[in-house]
Amino acid sequence: MISAKCTKTTIEPTPPKTPLEQLPAATQTGANTFGCLVDGEVYIPKGNFSYKAIDLPSYFAGNGNLGVSVRNVKDFEKWIYIFIKNGVYSKGIYTDIAYHSSNSNYPGLEIVDKTGSITTVDKYYIDSTLNHFIEITKLDLENKIVSGLFEFTVVNEEKTDTIKVTNGRFDLNNLFVQ
Repeated sequence: MISAKCTKTTIEPTPPKTPLEQLPAATQTGANTFGCLVDGEVYIPKGNFSYKAIDLPSYFAGNGNLGVSVRNVKDFEKWIYIFIKNGVYSKGIYTDIAYHSSNSNYPGLEIVDKTGSITTVDKYYIDSTLNHFIEITKLDLENKIVSGLFEFTVVNEEKTDTIKVTNGRFDLNNLFVQ
């Protein structure tokens, strides 16, 4: 005689991850990751056929300029640009992260209109009166890796709106060294 007994097993649902848990780890291996919280919302780059999620990061050895450009064209209308001007030659904390020159003015963050052709609607610039930094945790020119942490607040040109970018981290490979 065969006897079978069924036992009911309760499966507990997995609690949702917090925004911080959804960000990529802050690594230094060249994992090609980028993430931050934009006004508390998770921001991870996502591209499409026309726009890469992460542009080729650029490093200018002569003056130490470092540029990183990312976008999320699927979930956000925000593109993030990080520029450190002058003097990035090693690991360290940098606060000169807004880039200005006589013929160009690069924002820290742009809000774009994704309907039809992609056009900039509003530009936001680093608010230097508030806490802002980029910490370069790895700068390996031989292996073309740059890694770091960042946080800043940006303000629009009219100074009527701010966006807070926190818990930022990047670990990029394929650094274009000039």
